[in-house]
Amino acid sequence: MRIRSSPEPEGEIINMTPVIDMMFILVIFFALNSVYREEERDIQVNLPANAQGASLSSAPKVIVLNVRKNGSFVIGNQQVTLDEVGEKVRDALKEDPEQKVLIRGDDQALHGYVAQAVAACRFAGVKQANIGYKLPE
Repeated sequence: MRIRSSPEPEGEIINMTPVIDMMFILVIFFALNSVYREEERDIQVNLPANAQGASLSSAPKVIVLNVRKNGSFVIGNQQVTLDEVGEKVRDALKEDPEQKVLIRGDDQALHGYVAQAVAACRFAGVKQANIGYKLPE
């Protein structure tokens, strides 16, 4: 039995409509779940200030206190002692009573060093000292 082929060669047609639909849905999904932060700054606009002299729309700064594994403390790029940590936090609290502190301890640092940093911040008057950590993957 001989199978005859048609005289017109038919190429396979790939229907791209479902692929395009899926790509469109993914674009919408990622666009809606993204966080867009627009800069509120315009050079020609002078913002009003509150009674403390700070801008009304400025975000509060967070003091980041790093605890290294050898027990040294670093604020910004400056290595400080435990007493200096208390002084810097106390000075920041005078300017802003709602000052926040983030304590980032090295994973090899002893718990006692991080506890000393928390105690120094609490003694200086910080209401809540936050401890930074990485979430497991």
